Amino acid sequence: MNSLKNNELTYNKDMKLELKIFICFIITFLYVNYSIWANKSEEQEVVQVGQEKVVEGFEVRIVNDHTNERLELTDTLGEALAYIEKYSMHHNDLIAFDLATGSKVASSGEGNGAIYRGSFE
Repeated sequence: MNSLKNNELTYNKDMKLELKIFICFIITFLYVNYSIWANKSEEQEVVQVGQEKVVEGFEVRIVNDHTNERLELTDTLGEALAYIEKYSMHHNDLIAFDLATGSKVASSGEGNGAIYRGSFE
C-alpha cells in the first residue's frame, strides 16, 4: 500500500511539473506572437520612404586660387551661357556646371576647378 501511495505522489508531482512547463510554453508563445503583432504596426508607420529630390538646372561658379563660389543658378544652359558671356570681360575664371550630372559644360577662359556637389534648398 505504501508503494502505491509513493507511486501516486510521484505521478502527481510529475504531472504538476509537466503542467507548469506547458503553461510556461503557452505564455511564451503568446508573448512572442503579441510582440510580433505589435512591432508590425509600428514598422508600417516608420517605413515610409520619401522621394529623392532631383537637382536640375545649371550653376555658374567663379573658381580660382582664392575662391570657389556659386554666383548664379539658372534653369537653362542658355541662361548660364548668357551670364558667362555678360561677365567674361571681367573674369576669365567663370565655369558653368550641369547640376543633374555634375559635369562642366562651359567656361569663360582659363577656368577649371572642382565640381560642386551640394544640395540646394
